[in-house]
Amino acid sequence: MPMRLLLFCFVLLVAVSGCNSISTAKEKQQDEGIKVLIVEFGSRTPIPDMKVTVRDMETNEDVTTATGDIEGEAIVTDLQEGHQYLFVPSSIYTDDSEQEKSVGKVVTIQEDMGYVVLETYFEREEQQLDVPIIMQNPELPHGCEITALTAALNYYGLNLSKTDMAKNYLPKQEIVDKGNKRIGPDPAKAYAGDPFNKLTGTYVFAPVIEKVAKKIAKDKNVSLKVENVSGQSAEEIISLVQEGVPVVVWVTLDLSKPTFKEGWWIKGTNRKLDMYRNLHAVVLTGHMDDKVIVMDPLHGYVSHDETSFFKSYKKLGSQAVAIWK
Repeated sequence: MPMRLLLFCFVLLVAVSGCNSISTAKEKQQDEGIKVLIVEFGSRTPIPDMKVTVRDMETNEDVTTATGDIEGEAIVTDLQEGHQYLFVPSSIYTDDSEQEKSVGKVVTIQEDMGYVVLETYFEREEQQLDVPIIMQNPELPHGCEITALTAALNYYGLNLSKTDMAKNYLPKQEIVDKGNKRIGPDPAKAYAGDPFNKLTGTYVFAPVIEKVAKKIAKDKNVSLKVENVSGQSAEEIISLVQEGVPVVVWVTLDLSKPTFKEGWWIKGTNRKLDMYRNLHAVVLTGHMDDKVIVMDPLHGYVSHDETSFFKSYKKLGSQAVAIWK
């Protein structure tokens, strides 16, 4: 059997409206199908013996698969115009468990769309850390931070549960109405609301995730170094990953400008906090040329343009937590 191809493809990330939802648009089926060309990154050489799995981003269900020909071309059908889909390439020699770890490309289907080009890398182990995929939904619609941390810790073999982490380790405080004010915690000290609740969940910042990780390491009696590396440069963060260190990083969902809505007053202070509408947390697992690879608790493995990723990182206050052994 040929050496299994462990793949990376680069993602054109499209905007989403919230941490656990993707907007839908008008539905019109692409009856003639869409051509998918699978090529080697850099050289753009077509790669034969490839399979494409297409997943509906709204339902998170696989909707179709197609196998490429000797020219690296496959045709996928039964896709709806206006819908977003995750295109995931894999070798026909790759089993399903490895296929799930491939980096996908998020595509919005448009009228008269021609080719979708998937650029791939070989030898996955040499390109990024094998952080396990852990999806926050459906249990934790607003639990991206604790889910990302769970994945980063499980990279070291801890076999933790995201729900146990959220219930028993993540410090939480409610947001309550007092008079004409909403009062809640400082996100740098506790999670505001309930990550299990789509209506009342919000977010938490790096100092809390650092403390949770240290407590886990102590309780499980494992030797892990945990450090809040917030404020470090893109080069420093990338250097950590290249040394084999997974890093939980705060960015926005679409890597665009942060948006806000009415927030709350920090309990015991006279400081009011505006609430992020599009805050997200991912695990940075790899870097290739001008791309970064992340384990995203909403989408699995995806890649981003390095400049856009770290621009978003800075706009979210340059927050990051590194964990190494």
